[in-house]
Amino acid sequence: MKRIQNLRVDYSGKILDLDNINKNPIDEFKKWFKEAQKKNILEPNAMTLSTVSPRGNINSRTVLLKGINNKGFIFYTNYESRKGNDINFNNTVSLVFLWKELEKQIIIKGNAKKISKKDSEKYFQSRPRSSRIAAWASNQSKILSYENELKDRFLEYEEKFRNKEIPLPDFWGGFLVEPKSIEFWIGRKSRMHDRISYTRNQKNWNIQKLYP
Repeated sequence: MKRIQNLRVDYSGKILDLDNINKNPIDEFKKWFKEAQKKNILEPNAMTLSTVSPRGNINSRTVLLKGINNKGFIFYTNYESRKGNDINFNNTVSLVFLWKELEKQIIIKGNAKKISKKDSEKYFQSRPRSSRIAAWASNQSKILSYENELKDRFLEYEEKFRNKEIPLPDFWGGFLVEPKSIEFWIGRKSRMHDRISYTRNQKNWNIQKLYP
């Protein structure tokens, strides 16, 4: 078994040409995301979401991107979860997409805000029935009192909503992350990686190359 310090991969990505990239980073993201989908990467929409707690601790976890529009990136969660409480305290967040098979990474920094209840309702009703029941059953981030408590709560709500429409919980919905900066990274040979940074300047985006 190799020692940790000897674990390394020499990448083979191409240089990012400033003349051939989109002037809007959300459009560039869509281009990269389509490539990830075509390569059949497992859950290309999986992203690491980092938030800041009221005590100043950084909390990170993997969530799924569920929408993109011209304002930013959308995910859904329990608003009373750890991430929901963190965002309520400080809505500055970071999103990281890592597609190792493509030797690419994207880092998004911005502010998260709740989307409309109407839009949350539309997405909630598109979910599988079992997922909608699970949203009601899970006191996300809270401590389980006993081993089968979540299962028991699921069965309880399954019975409650039997043969009924499952309503959107008041404590559940979407967040839109409006980016202030987006960085695109490609791994290259000999650690000569390529990085392009988009930084919002009022209504426009400044585009710069960064040292790896």
